[in-house]
Amino acid sequence: MLKRLFFPSFFLVISLSGLGIILSPGEKEFDILIIRGKIVDGTGNPWFYGDIGIIGETIAEVGNLKGKSSKKVINAQGMVVAPGFIDMHTHCDRGLSKPPTNSNLNYLTQGVTTVVVGNCGSGTYKIRETKERWEKQGIGTNAVPLVGFGTVRRDVLGEENRLPTEEELERMKALLRKGMEEGAWGMSTGLQYIPDRYASTEEIIALTRIVGEYGGIYTSHQRDEEEKLVEAVKETIRIGRETGVPVNAAHLKCAGKSNWGLMKEALRVINEARAAGIEITADMYPYDKAATTPLIAIFNIPKEMEPFPEIEKKIQAATSSQEIKDLIELATDELVKALSEREKREKIKKLTLEGDPEKVNWVKTWGWHNFTIVSAKKNTSLIGKIFSDLAQEEKRDAFEIAADLLIEEKNDLIISLATMSEEEMELAMREEWLMFSSDGDAIPFGEGSVHPRNYGSFPRVLGKYVREEKILSLEEAVRKMTSLPAHLLRLKRRGMILEGFKADLVIFDPQKIRDNATYLNPHQYSGGVAYVLVNGELAIEEYEFTRSLKGKVLLLTENK
Repeated sequence: MLKRLFFPSFFLVISLSGLGIILSPGEKEFDILIIRGKIVDGTGNPWFYGDIGIIGETIAEVGNLKGKSSKKVINAQGMVVAPGFIDMHTHCDRGLSKPPTNSNLNYLTQGVTTVVVGNCGSGTYKIRETKERWEKQGIGTNAVPLVGFGTVRRDVLGEENRLPTEEELERMKALLRKGMEEGAWGMSTGLQYIPDRYASTEEIIALTRIVGEYGGIYTSHQRDEEEKLVEAVKETIRIGRETGVPVNAAHLKCAGKSNWGLMKEALRVINEARAAGIEITADMYPYDKAATTPLIAIFNIPKEMEPFPEIEKKIQAATSSQEIKDLIELATDELVKALSEREKREKIKKLTLEGDPEKVNWVKTWGWHNFTIVSAKKNTSLIGKIFSDLAQEEKRDAFEIAADLLIEEKNDLIISLATMSEEEMELAMREEWLMFSSDGDAIPFGEGSVHPRNYGSFPRVLGKYVREEKILSLEEAVRKMTSLPAHLLRLKRRGMILEGFKADLVIFDPQKIRDNATYLNPHQYSGGVAYVLVNGELAIEEYEFTRSLKGKVLLLTENK
């Protein structure tokens, strides 16, 4: 574990000169001075009372700074001062690309100052172009980009279910190399999604070796998060062992009630691998239910069934979220009609249960024991029910229950696509190598049915699992949100409160920090985060957004 370094105040002159700063008579020593805070520095060491002096983007001094002058003073008495949180697994690429979501406000209000993007195989290899575009328009948080394996494979093979030829593999390597040379931090995969799932382990190893040449990481939405979880973890370990690259199991989970119990074995396998010298870590979002979606998502509809092919084409060509929303409503209305006719209902049932080779097959792959009703307008008594349990209680077929509920509720009934054991989650949280994440996006407030993790992941850890349930100490929880992801990435000068480090900081009330977002009402900002600084600029001040857009696209090639 990292040990906290103490720098006596007489080193201030040295620190300032090292930063190229010479004070004129009467000039303020700091741009921002944070005083009387309970400092949790990110190392995992015990908290201590102290002050923090900031000049420009940099923490210039930490300690007793009584008598020092500053342009702005923040009194943090009664508050915790911590490094800004680093979210190892997000999909904020989409939201950061356009106003108003480029502010990433749903993350800033959690105390998050840096998000890792390009996860689950979806990241671009056009890193330089993305950096220029995002920083020109402004972004609210820093972003750490990954190249998506799925993006690379799709650009070379399309969505064909086959192995690449030698020439195609070399083209894939060239695209990945382009991304790494432009500053990507590694490669991500989404091995349950098309086209990633068509790749062999050997193909992934071949590309991960390229990542290793640049000192990057490999992080994976693994091939299975249900009954074959342990085998999927072993595949991730093999990739790490054969390439020497640090590997990470993304949003680690054991989904499906019938699979509960496998997490313990997965943790054992990871600990054995680490003991053998393989650098494997994992991240986890602190919720026992995964992605949320209207019930319509689990139904597979035959291609020939009109008017669905035409609606699907229009959805793919849509350019606005409202247009997509309207088309989904139309598709739902048409599905309700189809499910009301016995012949069409049987065809939809057959394809839903047997699966479509060209789609993600939620029911066939995950099973009814994975789907939980998290919101319903009419059938409120069913909230919290798992479909397999509901079928057993009603002594009815689960598909028939789902079809009848869609007819009755349309898109007013929301389900989660995976259900985890709280006990197993807490077991994993205690592992020293596990980080926290959100698996969320920079989203427009109030739009759509989203998972509460988009608004509440990090405050939920500090409120529920630290303050209320005492699963983790405050210091250990902060370490898992700051220096641990920074260590995995080899991200320099961020993730800890030390002199010379970047001033990415969060100041929060330890008694009031909490997640307010729920499955029923997900669009609620978290509470208790009073101040957030990104690169030395106040983004949140006295609980209010300052409209600062001082985030940067951080590059591995500029990691100094």
